[in-house]
Amino acid sequence: MQTQFSGGTWRDGAAPPVLRYLFGLLLFLVALAARFMLVDLLPARGFPFLSFFPAVLLAAYLAGLGPGLLAAFLSTWAAWAFFMGPRLAPAAMAHSDLIALVFFALILVVDCLVIERMNLAMRKLRATGTRLRESEDALVARQAELSEANRQKDVFIAMLAHELRNPLAPILSAAQLIAMRAGDDAGVARAAAIIRRQGLQLTRLVDDLLDASRIHSDKLTVQQAPADLRDVIASALETSAPLIETSRSAFELVVPAQPIPVLVDSTRIAQCVSNLLHNAFKFTPEPGRISLHVSLQSDRTVSIRVTDTGRGISPDMLPRLFDMFTQEGRSGSDGNSGLGIGLALTRDLVLRHGGTLGAHSDGPGLGASFDITLPVSTEVHSAAASVPPLAPVEAPRHAPSVLVVDDNVDAAELLQALLGLHGFEVHIAHTGGAALAALADARYQVILLDIGLPDMTGYEVAIAARAQGLLDDTTYIVALTGWSDAASRQRSVDAGIDHHLNKPVQMEALLSLFDARILSTKQAVA
Repeated sequence: MQTQFSGGTWRDGAAPPVLRYLFGLLLFLVALAARFMLVDLLPARGFPFLSFFPAVLLAAYLAGLGPGLLAAFLSTWAAWAFFMGPRLAPAAMAHSDLIALVFFALILVVDCLVIERMNLAMRKLRATGTRLRESEDALVARQAELSEANRQKDVFIAMLAHELRNPLAPILSAAQLIAMRAGDDAGVARAAAIIRRQGLQLTRLVDDLLDASRIHSDKLTVQQAPADLRDVIASALETSAPLIETSRSAFELVVPAQPIPVLVDSTRIAQCVSNLLHNAFKFTPEPGRISLHVSLQSDRTVSIRVTDTGRGISPDMLPRLFDMFTQEGRSGSDGNSGLGIGLALTRDLVLRHGGTLGAHSDGPGLGASFDITLPVSTEVHSAAASVPPLAPVEAPRHAPSVLVVDDNVDAAELLQALLGLHGFEVHIAHTGGAALAALADARYQVILLDIGLPDMTGYEVAIAARAQGLLDDTTYIVALTGWSDAASRQRSVDAGIDHHLNKPVQMEALLSLFDARILSTKQAVA
């Protein structure tokens, strides 16, 4: 191992003691030789100590306290014996020379002690620096581990949501099919409604779980566009319709007659209003009263207030009401259900729109009110301003042919049955290869395409179908998948997929999409 000449390294064990003391002796001899070489230039009595200081300082710094003191002793002896004399009669020395010699020896000893303290301080400083570097490296490694764990958590939640949505799709489709075929059997119709309602609740929990993960990782985005708030409220009411219709509580809706221009992500604000309505009905014992009032304020804002006569909110709960995973009481008791995410998500979404969300309650048993305030936009809703009313068109003689591509056999067959009851001609493929083969044999106006197929992705199917000329200009491709993140939606756009729907899709939404497509196609042809 190569010895490094730095302060204290030899003394700390890089060289044996004998070598260190020999090094101190060597430095003394070099200093003594240098002093003899300078004897003709420097008076012996005037500068007898000049060359010994560097030797003692270097010995103390490089080899340690012991070698430094050895060099100091030998330097004092040499100064007296060779340059100050008389050698054998110290008592005959002049008092001034004796005092100078004593001071010289004391200064060398003090220098050695100071250097030793300095070396000790430097050794502690190096040790502290090493510990700090080790701590920093450990923190960096821990941060990397946490980042990776957070990434894996997001991947797991996205995968979990996808896997939960896959079985939910056939469950809800089966419930709708049972309801359509129930006829006059009230018991069957009620059972189908229960299955559908609970399936929608599970879907809501999956969506909340995904949104909570996106908030935590700062991946939740809003896409604001001009809209009429009345349309947003109508969308929220459509989502909450099953809850409103089955409840025995009275519901009051007050919305201004004039348009309310806002710049919002309509889907997200509708989700916020739906969350508040859901909570109001959930925590209001039947029969109660729930109201939704929308009103314009004098400060260019609009208020969306949801009021109920339910169980109310305790004063100590109000400050924590919008915290993530917060519930008043344990889940499953006193009306508590879900994950405690809805209000935290609602507040985050409202804040991202530049609005506010407040809550008020006079106490337990006295009901509660929630107030969303949003800024009013000066921009007119573009769709209402620029798109003229469509002229009535005749209904098509034949409903469009549909190809359902899904490896979940139950989901595909139930969707085929439901669409068949609405007059559609539906064919099924369970793999990407089978889908391409079906497209080569026939032309379909609509393709409902799952993304996670066993042999290739739905994106690859769409790209290959277009590349092989298997699609008409009017073919409408709809991704019907459990993947709902922004990256998956963008991949759908890049693959040439026209629309991206999340499982489980409601038949009403699918039929509305088909109707809009048929209507726009007719208009384009005309």
